[in-house]
Amino acid sequence: MSETKSPHGGLTRRSFLKTTGAVAAATAAVGSGATLVGLAEAGEAAADEAAQAESTFRSQCRGNCGSRCPLKVTVREGRAVKVTAMEYPGEDAHRRRLCVKGFSQPQRVYDADRLKYPLKRVGERGAGEWERIEWDEALEIIAGKMKTALAEHGGTSLGFWSSYGSYGSLNGAMGGFMSIAYGRFCTATGAVIFGAGADTAQQHVQSTLLGNKGNDFADAVNAKTIITWGGNPAEAYVHAWQYVCQAREKGAKLITIDPQFTASAAHSDTYVAITPGTDGAMMLAMANYIIENDLVDVAYMKSSTVSPFLVKEDGTYLRLSDFGVAPTEGPVNPQTGQPTMIDPVMVWDEAAGDKAPLPKAVDPAIEGSFEIDGTTYRTVYQTVKDHIKDYTVAKASGICGVPESTIEELARIYATEGPVYVMTFQGLGHHANSHHNYKNLAFLAALTGNAGKPGAAICGNPAPFSMIPYNTKAFMAGMPGPRICGMYLPEIVANKKFGKDDIDLQVLWIHNGNVLSCESGRLDLIEAVKKIDLVVCADVNMNDSAQWADIVLPVPHAFEMEDIDPVGSTPFPAYYEKGLEPLYECKTDVEIMRLLSEKMGMGKIYAKSDQDFLRDVYNTETNKKAGVSYDDFATGEFVRNPMTKPENLVPTYGPSEGTRLKYYIEKPTPRNSFGQEIADFEKLPYYEHANEAYLDNPLREKYPLLGCSEHNKYHVHSQLAVTPVIRELEPEPMIKINAADAAARGIEQGDLVRAYNDHGYAVVKALVTEGIMPGVVSIPHGFQAAQYVEGHTQDLTNVFMNDFCSNSAFYDFLCEVEKY
Repeated sequence: MSETKSPHGGLTRRSFLKTTGAVAAATAAVGSGATLVGLAEAGEAAADEAAQAESTFRSQCRGNCGSRCPLKVTVREGRAVKVTAMEYPGEDAHRRRLCVKGFSQPQRVYDADRLKYPLKRVGERGAGEWERIEWDEALEIIAGKMKTALAEHGGTSLGFWSSYGSYGSLNGAMGGFMSIAYGRFCTATGAVIFGAGADTAQQHVQSTLLGNKGNDFADAVNAKTIITWGGNPAEAYVHAWQYVCQAREKGAKLITIDPQFTASAAHSDTYVAITPGTDGAMMLAMANYIIENDLVDVAYMKSSTVSPFLVKEDGTYLRLSDFGVAPTEGPVNPQTGQPTMIDPVMVWDEAAGDKAPLPKAVDPAIEGSFEIDGTTYRTVYQTVKDHIKDYTVAKASGICGVPESTIEELARIYATEGPVYVMTFQGLGHHANSHHNYKNLAFLAALTGNAGKPGAAICGNPAPFSMIPYNTKAFMAGMPGPRICGMYLPEIVANKKFGKDDIDLQVLWIHNGNVLSCESGRLDLIEAVKKIDLVVCADVNMNDSAQWADIVLPVPHAFEMEDIDPVGSTPFPAYYEKGLEPLYECKTDVEIMRLLSEKMGMGKIYAKSDQDFLRDVYNTETNKKAGVSYDDFATGEFVRNPMTKPENLVPTYGPSEGTRLKYYIEKPTPRNSFGQEIADFEKLPYYEHANEAYLDNPLREKYPLLGCSEHNKYHVHSQLAVTPVIRELEPEPMIKINAADAAARGIEQGDLVRAYNDHGYAVVKALVTEGIMPGVVSIPHGFQAAQYVEGHTQDLTNVFMNDFCSNSAFYDFLCEVEKY
């Protein structure tokens, strides 16, 4: 069977904007109930009859905005017609949540760009010319290419590239490959595992290397001061905003630091407009002000931070073994199965006037240099204080565009009007070198004791509920191949190598994320993809990534499959009940990989049923005793994470070495190792300007505007790009430009404009406003190429990678704007 399809499934920008209202009206009856197009009131008899024909099932909002909100989905005549927020039991009732993105999910099931059957490219890549084919033909093509590639080039000739589109243990993928569907195939073949670049500044430095955690969002009600820094919870994360509002009702002060005047800023006591990408410089200046004005919480620094640890010349900690005392065995590490080694860090004990292992020190010094056996050692705090001393308030003011008096007042408030809860989200990590922000903010918290206490947090996230235990061996049928950030794809395709690994990609499989829309440097990534022999995309929708594939495979919406996501933002991990049969010819990821592996003679790696695989993942003896086995989830009732206890809502810092608040990285390791040298400053709080979007860049003579983006309430990355109710609320992308900048360019409200630079361009309407700093422009994240007049937001960005954290830089570009 064959059928030629037009580009974008028949959607162009003009037809999309013209038909959005009509589509919304037509689909309102099967929508969320939140549509702006009103429904005629039905008579009581009709309503009663409809109610009797309804059924409900439990699911979650699967898009990774970080919430995974539990949904009760109503089904009528086999179709999802509405969702409501599920009620949490008992003391967790306050966690009940849902936003416009969740309410719109029934419409997303029936979206106009929903993929219906396998497609094969018949024109040039990216031209949107497709032929409908049968599943068997699609899998034969893929299996044939893969078998040839494996035989001729080895496992690294296959690549699987994912992002954050749909986490799950059975389908979807966590960390690039951790699911039954993709993990077993990738590890059986030794394929290259390409991960996301988005958000890795925070993940790699704050979470992995420093190991610092934030307080539960609900704990914000205990704060006396809340700072939204790099986020906009009033719009982008309303589940945190409710606790901000409660804190405000109790008298808490609210401060917003942002280049854009957001809804959060509008509700704040103080709004601080800051030049994008310069937050780290202001953090260091605040730290110096706190130190110079004797506002340091010395007791906290001694008891709960790494401040007293003595540092050797090579930057590592001085330990007891450096004095000839062999390390001893400690408890077994459950992840490695091997005993931990105990080798205490050394401090200078002021009570004894001598060196001492940390556990035995009575009064550890946090400042100073100390001579021990002829060698001088400094404390971590002294090392950092000396390193950042040049970042005065005056210097930071010149970098950030924030008045000196404002920086001083922020520092004073942070040090004296606590507890202070900082909600960071991911806005602080969207410049190339922004990973330093997380060390700098941890240093501020260490100086003032604003972490590990009720109401005092260094980030706003649900870290206490991060995940339930699961059996990672179930995801593997062999050993993982190279794990690399997907942003290095152009380099890999050009050189056929990454570090020590030979990688001659012949087949690339894109799944669980719209990487060619949502990662930075889109045009460079597309050029790399075009050079690969076979590109496969498995997704729910015909998105920007699918447009550049050779074979497109339709997978179901979350309502049409069963799955469990061990990661959660509440005490109750995500369970997806299968409440609808998959529409059209959609197949789940695991079903697709099962069929493909059979064609490749590897069927034994998927020999079990879906349910038995989920039992392998969750039915450990520990989980069964704790009531978090697959069989507990399958009841449809809420299953509580046994790791979640009231005392875990706030992380504990100090006094042992492993529990102290860290702002210094003893052994900095890059996310991806390829032989690069690691600079000494990676250990320390630090500031370096952005890769491109900084004020002194000579390129600003040509492109004077600093570009950035934003995540607003109408997007889960690109997942709701054409969902009717959402596009009624926000029909098309617009570029925010300050009124003064617009006037200087002869641009008026609603004009079509072209934002451009040496990377690419985007043509959109102008949103002229005082709500963004002069010299800065912003385009919302998540629209697809067909929704721009021309170009794309990510065409303005580049693939430059900070070689320490491998972080996509959505906010790190310069541009000029002109009337179109």
